[in-house]
Amino acid sequence: MKRFLWIVVAGWLAISIGRLSVADESSGEYSADAFATCSACHLPDGAGVPGAFPPIRNRAATIAGLEGGRDYLITVVTYGLMGTIKVDGMQYFGVMAGNTGAMSADDIAAALNYVVFELNDADSSGIEPFAAEEVEKVQAGITQKSPAGAGQLRSELVSKHGDKWP
Repeated sequence: MKRFLWIVVAGWLAISIGRLSVADESSGEYSADAFATCSACHLPDGAGVPGAFPPIRNRAATIAGLEGGRDYLITVVTYGLMGTIKVDGMQYFGVMAGNTGAMSADDIAAALNYVVFELNDADSSGIEPFAAEEVEKVQAGITQKSPAGAGQLRSELVSKHGDKWP
């Protein structure tokens, strides 16, 4: 219970600090504004908080390039993620809140575009930008609209893609 409270406090602090600094982050084509909600936990640079919130920098673009990866990213931002995951050798367990109602399809597309194209040090020119229409289509097709559903989808994609999964 204490760990959970620390995570909540850390998230609140990150929101407070992140909202102040994330608007200054954008130097490229995609604005950081829609990423403000995400930056509360994953930080404005996408580095995350070891043991609490996984890094997304340099990972989302790789996921977006894998079969099923775009659907996964949309699902996670929309409905959240729950369960144990391993990222860069570190295990994370928790629940990421979804953004249903808090972010529009346009906001979700913009946030994903920021993560994929601005928080990625590799060439992402072969990746199609996300669009609100794609977000709406994926949302409509998701059968298990929950953090657990996103966790199950992640497990399936990790098994399917093996070493290609970041």
